[in-house]
Amino acid sequence: MGSEPTPELLAQATTTAAAEDRACAAAVEPGDPCLAELGEAGLIERLAGFAPPGQFGNDAALVQPGPDEVLVVSTDVLVENNHFSDTTTPPFSVGWRAAAANLSDLAAMGCTRVHGLTIALQAPGTTPWGWVEQAYRGLAKALEPWGGIILGGDCAGAAQRSLAITALGGVVAQRLIRREGARAGDWLVATGPHGLSGLGLALLLGRGDGSGPLDPGLRQRAIDAHRYPRPRLDVPLLLQRSQPAETPWQVAGTDSSDGLGRALELICDAAGLGARLDQPLPLPPGLASLEEGKRWCLWGGEDFELVLALCPAWARALLAADCRCRLLGRLVSEPGLLMLEADGSHTPIRELGAPHRHFESS
Repeated sequence: MGSEPTPELLAQATTTAAAEDRACAAAVEPGDPCLAELGEAGLIERLAGFAPPGQFGNDAALVQPGPDEVLVVSTDVLVENNHFSDTTTPPFSVGWRAAAANLSDLAAMGCTRVHGLTIALQAPGTTPWGWVEQAYRGLAKALEPWGGIILGGDCAGAAQRSLAITALGGVVAQRLIRREGARAGDWLVATGPHGLSGLGLALLLGRGDGSGPLDPGLRQRAIDAHRYPRPRLDVPLLLQRSQPAETPWQVAGTDSSDGLGRALELICDAAGLGARLDQPLPLPPGLASLEEGKRWCLWGGEDFELVLALCPAWARALLAADCRCRLLGRLVSEPGLLMLEADGSHTPIRELGAPHRHFESS
């Protein structure tokens, strides 16, 4: 992965991404050629500038796994008017989010090395080169802290724009993270707060919260959280460093791309267990007072944190190692995913919302 990024550097990367996005948008030339004018060869020639010299010169890319390394492969697709639109997402952010979604999947499997990404671009022939250039700048910027490269890809004409990204990472086989394997008594830990991205999307769509005017700072943080999520590829190394002596590597987990609630359901379902969320929800500052705060926290999605099930000793060590991590509760043998309320009652988390349905008709 190269030198390990610090939390400060990752935060700075997100801040500079927003600034670079605005700069890219301002730099689009009205006379930019469209893709039909460039043709496939012209487009590939320009896209090659985002990869190391010679990387696009063959029919396929070569990836060399390290010793004892398992190659981890993940694919995500972003489709116009489903995952992004010109109203909500500038092209730089489209690229950033496409990379972040895949990198988050690598983190969820325990990867400590990123080999790179392949990109399949589809777009109408009328698409300006400037839109594609900005999207690839966003991809490269999101990838930059983790040391991977753009390995190659493909391009084709289509009625609407889409980016299909395949990410390749590496992890030592003995340190894989899977959804299955959690045990009753394990503690549930989220690697950070949840809900800002859901709020950000609602604001971009003009839906608001229903709680009145928002603090401008909270509004901007929410929009940035949606447009420039940070995949938690630092967490696998944090887990290794916080692993107590004589404790075997037994970690269950997934990322929260489809929502914190859905991540918890996946871990519980894989283990045949239930959960009791007896700790406060991991709400970021400012969200607790909002009418929809709990729903966004559990079901807003696209916060791209990790949700982990660990033995209590390991969970304590991880919580001490990273102040962003939040204890959620514990796994139990009884069925049901219940949240403890202030009055001592328990509420099924599905009463507060539901996950995004990927094939729901609009």
